[in-house]
Amino acid sequence: MKLYYLGPTGTFSHMAALNYKNENITDYIPQSNLYEVVKAIESDKDSIAIAPIENSIEGTINIIADTLTEQKVHVIDELHLDIAFSLYVKEGTNLEDIKEVVSIAPAINQTSKFITKHQFKYRYSNSTVQSLDEIDEHTGAIAPMGLEKDRNDVIALATHIEDYPHNTTRFLVLSSEQKRVEKATDSILLITPDEDKPGLLASILNTFALFNINLSWIESRPLKTKLGMYHFFVQADCSADDVEMKKVITILKTLDFKVNVLGNFNKDI
Repeated sequence: MKLYYLGPTGTFSHMAALNYKNENITDYIPQSNLYEVVKAIESDKDSIAIAPIENSIEGTINIIADTLTEQKVHVIDELHLDIAFSLYVKEGTNLEDIKEVVSIAPAINQTSKFITKHQFKYRYSNSTVQSLDEIDEHTGAIAPMGLEKDRNDVIALATHIEDYPHNTTRFLVLSSEQKRVEKATDSILLITPDEDKPGLLASILNTFALFNINLSWIESRPLKTKLGMYHFFVQADCSADDVEMKKVITILKTLDFKVNVLGNFNKDI
């Protein structure tokens, strides 16, 4: 079985892929962007993908959230990875020599205090590791900590430059096929209203509260049909097959919500 991830080797997605324990994985295949990571499993039905969905500093990774609404994929597991960044430069470069930094948007966002403090300009690359190839005498790269061990062309000028300690990213494991789980601990639902009306979000949350179901993730994304209309993602600490959850789904449907179960899996964090 193949596992697709955002490459190249050394990215946080690659680290997450290697940390995901599945004895059936035979090949780890990098993709150039997150959209291609998810798209790859559509044409390769026996494969899986791993993609970031939420960071403890930045919040939801919108491109993956939107992909869950647009592509026929299923969440089959999740994985948490501690995130730490370094500023990489050419050997002999001093901090005052750096005028600009390069990285992916989430990395720039998660190190914004460091960037602002040193008044760096910034621009984006396709991956944190790719940004190392864009280093010059006035340009640094923000990338995962520890990469200097495998490269002799860069040094880590500053480490732990993330805005807050205990920075963690939650990754979803995705498949084009739904996997049957005997005892799921978590389920992810996509709830879509048919119209905008007062108390819309409250009615969703109150329904879960009625059956004492805890929600570990709540997110809204534009429906992309007209301004002010949203999908709602919720992740519940129970199986979609539980009696209480089935009652919740039934009630939401009677309230004119469309409910799709995006994932039902046994989380082992």
